[in-house]
Amino acid sequence: MTAAATAHRQATALAKLSVDEAAARLVLDWSGLLRHQSFYKSVFRPAVLRANRLAGETVIPTEITFHSMRHTYASLCVAAGIGADKLSRRLGHAKITTTLDIYTHLFPDDDASDDMTALEAMSRPITAPNVVPMRRRS
Repeated sequence: MTAAATAHRQATALAKLSVDEAAARLVLDWSGLLRHQSFYKSVFRPAVLRANRLAGETVIPTEITFHSMRHTYASLCVAAGIGADKLSRRLGHAKITTTLDIYTHLFPDDDASDDMTALEAMSRPITAPNVVPMRRRS
């Protein structure tokens, strides 16, 4: 039996597990890093197959990768207005710079026009009856 056939057989068997059976086999430490070498084969692929089987149709393309789904999740979070700091924590990045390096193109441009307007307002002289104008040094 080839490695691909074995992987497919195992993924199909895992996809047939009930939620309780799968939960009993899968224990995650949500505070730690997920670096399991067989994550795709033992967790992600069976979850996709099971979702499609339960739906009775292909609702998640079997060619989709975990990282494309992760990127989609990040994109939807940014579109919903979730900030880079919160998104960074949700994605498990150790540094916010990692999130910004990967997803910065998704965040709306900050042209800083509001900041410039506020700074310009501060530079205008205030005219009010209770304000003594001060001379500027030249």
